[in-house]
Amino acid sequence: MNSANFTVFLSMQDVLRKIVISFDYYNESISAEIEDKNVKENNILLDLSEKTARRIVIPEKLLNALVIGISEEGSTRSAKRLAWSKLLNVKKACSSGESFSSMDLSDIDCIIISGGYDDSINRRLNSVITSLGRNPQLAELKPKIIFAGSRLSADIAKKELALPGIQFKVLKNILENETLDDDGFAKTLPITSTVTQTFSEGRIKITDFSYTEALRKISEVFCMKRGEKVLSLLFTENYSLLSHGERGARATAFRNYAVPQKAETLDFEVFKSVFNDLFMEGRTVFDENFLQKDVLPIDSDKESLFFEPDRIVAVSLTEKINFENFIDLVCIPGITRGTFYFLFDNSGIVLAAMTVFLTQNKDSNPFLRGFFNTQDIKNGWIFIPYGKFKKGAPAVFIEKLESDRKEDFILRWGDRKIIVLNANSVVEIHTAKGVFLSNSADSTKKTIGTKESGKTLIFDLREEMHGWK
Repeated sequence: MNSANFTVFLSMQDVLRKIVISFDYYNESISAEIEDKNVKENNILLDLSEKTARRIVIPEKLLNALVIGISEEGSTRSAKRLAWSKLLNVKKACSSGESFSSMDLSDIDCIIISGGYDDSINRRLNSVITSLGRNPQLAELKPKIIFAGSRLSADIAKKELALPGIQFKVLKNILENETLDDDGFAKTLPITSTVTQTFSEGRIKITDFSYTEALRKISEVFCMKRGEKVLSLLFTENYSLLSHGERGARATAFRNYAVPQKAETLDFEVFKSVFNDLFMEGRTVFDENFLQKDVLPIDSDKESLFFEPDRIVAVSLTEKINFENFIDLVCIPGITRGTFYFLFDNSGIVLAAMTVFLTQNKDSNPFLRGFFNTQDIKNGWIFIPYGKFKKGAPAVFIEKLESDRKEDFILRWGDRKIIVLNANSVVEIHTAKGVFLSNSADSTKKTIGTKESGKTLIFDLREEMHGWK
């Protein structure tokens, strides 16, 4: 068998997208046929020849979280990080001292509580738990509850908050753990979607997959080697999701983030803030039994953040985020550096294909390599070199060979250029003295050869990308 086909549905607010993915084993390439149906006009899912299919439901909006801690810079911030890791929208963030017994919970899907240390009783945390337990909306609305605070308060939390019908979960104390628990709790959260599909029983078997797990799977499978870092993104009309994976010796560590913001309002300043939340954690010394004014910063020096992934994989399910918008968002002035591979998918093919990896125990490397050879997904490299900025000075030299035709380019500091390569092309990239393609003294040249599909190269040598005057 030289090829394999499978069908995946992306169920969005008003559209049901049918994606038939074909994998060519011989050429290690992927192609797809896409068909959209308006759900409001026709909500019948079937009329297919396949007996089985897969579906990923993309909700219209994110689940809202209320995060509660004892101090703003300590456990409240830790509770935020836990909510982000579950790809929840932090609707409210509160610390002790507020009246939780009368707080409005009408728009809250999940409550996350953090605070205290495992070896000491925290009366303020116990008071917060008791006050929240008296809120009449708790029993009425039944939000999901995650307790990630002092283990000495866990029994009190269970007694006061684990009411009938409420899904209650105790995690390790997030304040004392550097890594976030990955226990699959978010998988059990309901999908907030207005889309309804009906289909005839017995005609076709539909297997549903979590859209958050599919996104995280992108980061995991594209981390091909130990030490590699991959950022995957999902853009929709009303929110965006990020999942950063870094492959270690035994497992891949993840950092997730939810941006509950309309697509047309996104810019690199938004992503700059997101990257700081994801990768920079200001350390403080404090005792949560005292007031917030007692918090003492460890370091007053501001840390510089540089983000240099190995790959960025973006899926856009909204016309508001096209390829040019994507490049503007991830090329963040003063933060993004180096050389990294990108894939930009404006149809959902990559997200749909992750159902293959979610149904098998090991990765399929030939299938994965197919994404780099497809014509349906824009892919290539982004270059943001290291070096001392001197406007107008030569920085990068390029030799492009296509169809026996040679073309030379000289890129200078201050330039931003996009070069499109056709199939079966070769490009030689060399840097000027003192300029490096990545954070390594050896990264002064790179050769790129295309196969049956073309590539896109983005060179960003703008002054604001480097922060030098």
